[in-house]
Amino acid sequence: MKKWGAAIFVLLFAMAQEASAFLNPDPDLGLDFDLSGYVETRHCFQAKSPNDFLASETLARVEGRASTADISLFASVDLSANYRFGDESGVSIHEAYVDYVSSPWDLRAGRQIITWGNADGVRVTDNISPSDLSEYITRDFDEIRMAVDALKFRLFGTHGTAELIYIPFFKAGILPEDDSPWAVGGFSSTDTMTRSSGDAEPGKGLENGEFGAKYAFFLPGFDFALSYFYTWNDLPDYAFTRKAGEFSDAYLVTPEFNRLHITGVEFSKPYGDFVFRGEAAFFHGRRYSARDRDSLLQKKDQAKWLLGVDWYPGSNWSLLCQVTGDRILGFSDTIAREKHTTMVTFNLSRKLLREKLILSGMHYYTMDAGDSLTRLSGEYAVMDGFSLFLGSDIFTGDREGTFGRYRDNTQVWVKAKYSF
Repeated sequence: MKKWGAAIFVLLFAMAQEASAFLNPDPDLGLDFDLSGYVETRHCFQAKSPNDFLASETLARVEGRASTADISLFASVDLSANYRFGDESGVSIHEAYVDYVSSPWDLRAGRQIITWGNADGVRVTDNISPSDLSEYITRDFDEIRMAVDALKFRLFGTHGTAELIYIPFFKAGILPEDDSPWAVGGFSSTDTMTRSSGDAEPGKGLENGEFGAKYAFFLPGFDFALSYFYTWNDLPDYAFTRKAGEFSDAYLVTPEFNRLHITGVEFSKPYGDFVFRGEAAFFHGRRYSARDRDSLLQKKDQAKWLLGVDWYPGSNWSLLCQVTGDRILGFSDTIAREKHTTMVTFNLSRKLLREKLILSGMHYYTMDAGDSLTRLSGEYAVMDGFSLFLGSDIFTGDREGTFGRYRDNTQVWVKAKYSF
């Protein structure tokens, strides 16, 4: 498998060089064609004994765009050689869509990543594209978002932009497999669990589609947006049913997907060297597991919010600070989680050596559990298009916490990336 990874790296490098020399805009046809992408090899290993590889992959992404005056076609294809989980190797379509641009509006149809909100490293109103959590949140956040097959219509006005989104077919997020070092777990070792073999995901009928609407106001020195999303929960809720037998401690675990209404608001305000921003979202129809596994899932509403400030003092420094909260409305003690959680994040970075070297650190800290994740990274541009990376993800805290459960997975990682 490692030989295949090296072969992909060399092949894509050669293709990029040949393509850049061969593909040029055709003035007679009025058609522009552009080919770009990157090849990266990434390897993460456990900091503590036995120092296992937690991730090891070579990925090539090729992107092509063909465009005329008002229509463009875009496709992005991934070729992956995954040494840690071989069944994840292969070829897949990352994005593929067509754009039509008119004077006051545009339309995008196809597989695309849709991003809402302005939070850094967390999600509040950003709920359109589901998450790939197969490696928890240790990947770049842009890689965690998954593309959806959607129609996106935008209408541009004098003081803002209206956006309508329709997703005809449901797409679930991805959780780690049971044999993954990032498996969520959460079940007692004394329980006997059997997972339901039924297909819990919503069907492919149009009645199960998702709809979103947003209006973003761009006012002098102030941005403001309102949004609504009619969707399903991307990650399943789990219902427990005790198996037959009066004294049985065996359960059938059934995943459930349920409808959600999400209403959101976001704002940003620059002031001197600072940018103040915030988001809030109200989730109607959330389900929560009960402390007593013989009880049904509890249906409650949820509120999430975020306040942040970004500081750019000059000399290539930046500091981003955020406080985010999550509250269950109408909370009862029968729910198997806390009523309210609060998390703070800090993101500090600086560019050095004529911006060839970028040092950064992202810190997540949960106020309630007292656990944390610290992501340290360094990027050095060896030459145009080629960079080397070195970093670490450090987990601390109690094993019951959001981050503390992964404290044995504190890792060091290296990456090389060539962009063309």
